[in-house]
Amino acid sequence: MTRLRFLAHAAAAATMAAGLLTVAFTGTANACSCMPGDTEATRYARASQVFTGVVLSQKLEPNKPDTPNDDQYRYTLRVTKEYKQGDLPRRVDVFTATNGAMCGIRLTRGVEYLVFAHNATYATLGTHLCSGTRLASGGPPNTSLPLPPTSSTSVWPTTSGATSAP
Repeated sequence: MTRLRFLAHAAAAATMAAGLLTVAFTGTANACSCMPGDTEATRYARASQVFTGVVLSQKLEPNKPDTPNDDQYRYTLRVTKEYKQGDLPRRVDVFTATNGAMCGIRLTRGVEYLVFAHNATYATLGTHLCSGTRLASGGPPNTSLPLPPTSSTSVWPTTSGATSAP
């Protein structure tokens, strides 16, 4: 009986140790998280370039040492119309993470997209899930930012003939 009790205690201790090791050595989960309430107009305002383009090719760029996402897809697009920043070459490369948890997106060859791109040089355009890239069939980008709310009632009481103080 003593032997069974010892084995039960040993098994419990091993289970607890395994649980503690799992907690200690497990990293945090990563997930793509976009800004709540973001609109297409705010995405347009943040983007460096906005254009429509047809995907010509996709290439995996493994282990890029200069990016935190490591692997990326390089999409080559034929630019069909520019909405923001202008002077893009007829063909551009757009990069995105391969991992959806890193906000990477997948584009389909032969399909036209409205691309919201970021970065300063055309050689390193990037896009991601939160940037707003979508099918071009949805129409041109919405660029109208909402007006700030206005109040019809004033906080300060007014009287007839009142003037502002100098």
